[in-house]
This record gives sequence, structure tokens and C-alpha cells, in this order.
Amino acid sequence: MSDDSIKGFIVHFNKDETGDENTRKEDLNPKKKKEYSVWMYYDSIEPYVLAQLHRHLKLEEYFSLYEVREDKAYYLLEIIDVFYNKNAEECIKAFKKKYPNREKNIRSYELIDNIEPNIIFLSRKIEDISKKSIFIKNFQLYPKRNQFNSKEYDILYPYTDIQNEPNNIQNEPNNIQNDKNMPTFPLNQILYGPPGTGKTYHTINKALEIINEKDEIKLDWENREKVKAQFDKRVKEGRIVFTTFHQSMSYEDFIEGIKPIEPQNEGENMTYKVVDGIFKRLSIDASFAIAQQKKSENIVEIIDFSTQYEDYIGKIDERLLQGEKIKIKTKSNAVIFIDSISPNRNITVRHVEGTRTYIVSKDRLTKIHQAFSQLDDVNNIDAQFRGVIGGSNASAYWAILNDIRNTPFDAKKSESFKVYTQDEKKEVVASMSKSDFEYKNVEKPPPFVLIIDEINRGNVSQIFGELITLIEEDKRLGKDEALTVTLPYSKEKFGVPSNVYIIGTMNTADRSVEALDTALRRRFSFVEMPPQYDLPKLNYVIAGHRAGDILETINIRIEKLLNKDNLIGHSYFFKKNSEKHLEEIEFSFYKNIIPLLQEYFFGDYGKIGLVLGNGFIRKKEWDKEANRFAEFDESSDFEDRNVYEIIDYSKKEIPFSLEIKGKLIEMTFEKALKLLMRDEIE
Repeated sequence: MSDDSIKGFIVHFNKDETGDENTRKEDLNPKKKKEYSVWMYYDSIEPYVLAQLHRHLKLEEYFSLYEVREDKAYYLLEIIDVFYNKNAEECIKAFKKKYPNREKNIRSYELIDNIEPNIIFLSRKIEDISKKSIFIKNFQLYPKRNQFNSKEYDILYPYTDIQNEPNNIQNEPNNIQNDKNMPTFPLNQILYGPPGTGKTYHTINKALEIINEKDEIKLDWENREKVKAQFDKRVKEGRIVFTTFHQSMSYEDFIEGIKPIEPQNEGENMTYKVVDGIFKRLSIDASFAIAQQKKSENIVEIIDFSTQYEDYIGKIDERLLQGEKIKIKTKSNAVIFIDSISPNRNITVRHVEGTRTYIVSKDRLTKIHQAFSQLDDVNNIDAQFRGVIGGSNASAYWAILNDIRNTPFDAKKSESFKVYTQDEKKEVVASMSKSDFEYKNVEKPPPFVLIIDEINRGNVSQIFGELITLIEEDKRLGKDEALTVTLPYSKEKFGVPSNVYIIGTMNTADRSVEALDTALRRRFSFVEMPPQYDLPKLNYVIAGHRAGDILETINIRIEKLLNKDNLIGHSYFFKKNSEKHLEEIEFSFYKNIIPLLQEYFFGDYGKIGLVLGNGFIRKKEWDKEANRFAEFDESSDFEDRNVYEIIDYSKKEIPFSLEIKGKLIEMTFEKALKLLMRDEIE
């Protein structure tokens, strides 16, 4: 065994507490059945670990489990299923339901005081590795563990973080006791692979799996039309945001920046305003969703006032449309008029004899509303209001707030149609405390997903800026190590909540920009999306071969000549019309596959010919007499240089014949595929 970190999971217990050693020897008997169940006592397994085990089993056939005693691994098991329940009886029941005929194969390891084991590992193989010297020092600890404790026998130590995700996870297995605060999907993940492997396609599935994790909807994942319709619905709701990184994408687009605001009226000057970017808006929406769920006193107060304000200005709008002059009184019993409701939903007022108008903004009204529960107790309006909102027309603010509070209002009726503005959400989020973002022992808040297509095509360090640290799981709002930053333009405090998920895609064949920097790479789980050859969509036959086999042959040659980052994805071989699949694949060859190969090999047609064969690439004839170079000293060096061209079978009017074994054969696209697969043609 090498000294490299071992991958798998560890069950760690003391040597004298592992049950009957003869039972283990019996398990190793080659005459025994290949599959059997191994019971081990376990008292406090982490739900997050179990979730990873089950997700891994949906992707892979098995995972490795090591039995460690004191400081050394003694047995290696290949686990194909796992059951756990804090109640042993329920664990047994779940096992019997799934495997009704295997109860007799159970090996029970009762470690102390005859306590019933409450975790079951179903194993297909067990190996004695006691003589291979695998010591604990060779194991890489899971990040949540600081050190192994040789006195603890009942801890399952994960010492590598399984990051691969299956495509269609809807719910965790029902034999896991779900922790409501447990992240069941990576907060940050990147799908990477060659072009055509369905990275962008699968971001839709993954985003919906995250969004629908707790929802009542059960999607038919095979019905792409319904899946896409549900995705579009979530995008419209603001729960999913899709963007594509490019070389012009900036911090100002992603987080916040100063942007020009088009004048609303002709003749007005251009104004500039700090505008929230894609990620900041999504984070505020996600934080607001937590606030709505938690409904702490100050949050409810802000939300209720926002609803009351919208109801109030709706009534004012109706009265103004009817031509009514709306008069309200200030604290000193002076009269002011409500002149209009601005496009930004603020209130414009003017004094009786004056022509000058004043803006009473909702944001400032909200702050005053929070600060003063009783307006009659305000003695010095200018001084007291200035202390809350700065300089303003204090009399107008007092009058409007007083009128809002005295206008009849049905909160429940108004709430049903309320749509909150971004400023309202920011006001609520700004008032939230650390405890507001914690949701231990309560229902998880609704998740929000940001999909970043082609994440490696932008300058990621510049785009994320200081948020590169804030997206880490333990730095999210509500966590013990939570961090916030003061944003450079708005000077607002900002943090990322735990219900924001980021899914990126990365094309490994794209060399237009440098690879992701190490700082960002450390903060993402990477899920490889390689070409797949056994998909049902590749089971059709073309040129006498299964489509998946043709694709695999092409990719084997590309990897040998180049590398595995520049393979051809399976989606290029998907057909839509079973009766015209030959025409569809021919179209894909000339539209996608051959152009990719030209890019991969930088126009080296010799290598392209090694991949596709002489049915697709031919040497152009050179007539030395008719096409001689101009007289020049170097001309002789190029006289014998081979020049190649692509044979385009889509141009039916240009026939092509190939001499094979002394016989001239008129070629077709299908025959060219046969040559690619090294078949004989006649």
C-alpha cells in the first residue's frame, strides 16, 4: 500500500469490542455467498455522512468501508447498500422490506451491553487487509474531524468528501433520519467535461432537484417538456437565475455597480445610481425568504408596514384619478396636499400656497415607523426625525405616516396580493440579526439557485471579488463562522445566506481563458460529466454499429492523440427522428463533430484522418507542373508536402470514389462510417 491518502469511509472501534473474530473468518470463506449483510452497532452517525453515502451509491456501484482497530485497518468491505435508524427495530424493518430473503445472512456485532445494532451495511465483498499495513496516519480526515479518537468505537469517519452527484436525486432514502439543518446538496458545484456531454442540460435537472427537494411536486424526469416548463416557472418566480459568464462580465454586473439611469421625462438630466447585480439580488431574495419564514418581531413589523403602505398608496391613486384633492394635516395642523404617486412608488406632496413639491420616500417612512411607535410623543420633529433619516421635510413625513396609520387597512386581504419591491426586501434583510439566519430545528428555508454557464470563460476572481470567501459553507450567514463585507459602492453590509446554491458549468475543451484559480476551485465541488456510451438514446444502429460504439471509438482515438479533455460528447449522436437518423448524424458530423476536431487539432488533418479514417479525409492532388510555386529558393522544401481536405457527403452533387484493394468504390457517408470502424466495404 502507498502512503497516499486512502479514499473511502472508516468504521473505527477498539480491538476487544469487535465481536467474534471467527465470524469474520467465516465471512471471508470463498464458498460463502458473494452478498451478505454486515451489522455493526452505531449510535450517532452524522446524517450528512449518510446522505453522501446514499447519493454516492446512486452514482456508483459501491463504496469502500474500512474497519479500523486502534491505529490500523484490518478489513476492507465493498458496500452496496446502507440502512440506519436511531431506532433499531425501524432499521431492521426497513432492511427486511427491501431484502425480504436476506435476513438469514445478517452478521450481528453487538459491541457493548447487548445493545441492538442500528446500522446495516450490505456488502458484496470483504477482504482481510491486516497484513497490508494501512495505518490511520495514511487516512485523510473529513474536514469536520480534527483527529481520530482511538477510544471511540461508534464513530463512522468519512475521510474523503464524496462530491459526485447523481443526475436525478429527488429525496433522501426514507431510512435516514433527516436533520433539518443538513445540506443535502453541495452549496457550490461545477459540472465539467468536454462539449456535448449535457452539462447545461443537467443544470436544469440539478436546479429543480434542489428547489423541489421539499416540495410536493413529483416531476417525471423523463418528460423533458414538463421538466423545462417547471424550470421556466421557477425562473419566473425568481427561485432560479441563469447567467453565462463571458470575458466582458464584471463585478459591477455580478455584485453591484454604478449604472446610468435613463431620465423618465424629456429634458431631464441623466442620473447615476448604485444598481444591484445578479448575485446580490438573488442573495437578497433568498435572505428575504428566510425572513418571511422566521417572522421575527422586527421583520414582521417591516413586512406589515410595507403591505400597509402599498394598500395606502393604492387608495391614494384611486382618489387622485377621480380628481379629488387630497389634504392631510401636519403635527402643527397645517395643511399639505398629496400631489401624486411617483413611478418609484414614493409620495409627492406640496404645501397649500406653494408650487414646490417634496418627495416622501417609502424607505425613510419605514425607518421612522420602526423608530417611533407613537407619533404624538414626538416633541421636536426636525431633530428627532433627522436623527433617524437625516435631513428631510420632517412635517411632510410626520403627516404622511400619521395618515397611513389612521387609514383603515385589512392586512390579510392585502398580503394575499402583495409583491415586494427590491428596496423593501433590502430593508427587511438589513434589519435581520445573526439568529434570524439560523434555522436549526426548524424547516429549511426555500432554496434559490444561481446557474453560471461557462463559468471558466469569465475572469472569476474579478467577477466574484470579495465574495469568493463568503460563498464557503461555513462562512454563510447563520453559521458560527459567518462573515459579511462592506460593499464598495453602496457601503452596505452584505453576506450570503445558506439557501443560495451555485451550479456552474465548465467546458474542459475551452482554452479561451485560463483555468479557474485555486481560491475558487477550493470552494466548489467538481462533478465530472464525461461522454457516456451506454445511454438508451445511443442504442440505435448506424452503419452496422451501435451509435454509442462509434462515439467511443472516436473518443478512444482522440484521447490517445490529444487528451480526455477534448473528447466528443454523447449529445452529438442523439437522434430525433428514428427514420432519418442517418441524415441527422451526417448533419451533426459536419456541423459539430468535424469542426470540433479541426479546433482540437489546430487544422492538423493528418491527426483528424487518424480519428475519422480515409472515408472522411483525403489527400488533395498536386500537379507539380500546373501548380508550381513561383521561383524562390525555398520552393523545393514544400513540393512534397501533403495537403488534405474534408470529404463532404452532404454535398450530394459532388461524388467521391475511393480505391480499396484495387477496386474503385463510390463512397457514401454510411460507408465512410464503416471505414471509421475498420470494416470492409464492397
